[in-house]
Amino acid sequence: MPETWELLKICAENSAANQHYEDAQNFMWQAIDEAAKGKSLLVVALCLDYLGDLYYQQKQFSHAESIYNDCLDKQITALGLDHPELSFILNKLAQCQCVQNKLKESEDSLKQALLINLIAHGINHPQTRWTIKNMEELYQHQNKVFDIQSISSWGNVPAPEPSKAKEALICKTCHRPYQGAQCSTCTQLRMAAIPSFDNELERLAVVCATRDIRAGSIIILSSVHMDFRMVSKTDCLKNVNHALGKAAKRLLREGQALKASDLEEP
Repeated sequence: MPETWELLKICAENSAANQHYEDAQNFMWQAIDEAAKGKSLLVVALCLDYLGDLYYQQKQFSHAESIYNDCLDKQITALGLDHPELSFILNKLAQCQCVQNKLKESEDSLKQALLINLIAHGINHPQTRWTIKNMEELYQHQNKVFDIQSISSWGNVPAPEPSKAKEALICKTCHRPYQGAQCSTCTQLRMAAIPSFDNELERLAVVCATRDIRAGSIIILSSVHMDFRMVSKTDCLKNVNHALGKAAKRLLREGQALKASDLEEP
């Protein structure tokens, strides 16, 4: 049986899917309050992460930045300063700072994310390459060229305390704790992660893959994978083929369900 915070988060996700953003935000604040009653900082951080995404989607960047910072603080407390999970929120934080013209802050956030990724994954990992791409775009915005060799002068991420017990990560799909690189309950593609509720919602099989799809992008097979997500029946895609070759109307963030209303008609 889902916990109260999970049900509230699902309500928020479905309100956002129907572009009822005020309702979605109210549900998420309630979810955060419920999550805070538990013992896991990472559950609270998971809810804050999604709330930050809601503000970002509505171009309320200062609110999103504040929420992402709060999320980051809780992740650091729970996981330490060098955990690779921190790089995701640091990249989001950098985006918020960049669009507000806080270029120095944005660069600092990306530097921290890149150091964490390099230490945890190496230079060829997709998450590392994504962070490098974001850094290159930020430098280009400032008419500068990013040189990967320059990282030797940045210093190192502080090492974690060996005696510190770290919390298990919380899966963003099934909301269950897990250890390691991915949730074993949902598998790498997170199949059959969330059960349907009543007759108002159903499972959708098309979800964005490991990179954002930006407005105007042509949807190709490598941009999506098969997954189960909760969405409104009135705005769902039954098959990935219904989306291929169409352009996206808006930014679709990683792990977000791809809906019919997200696509331009040919």
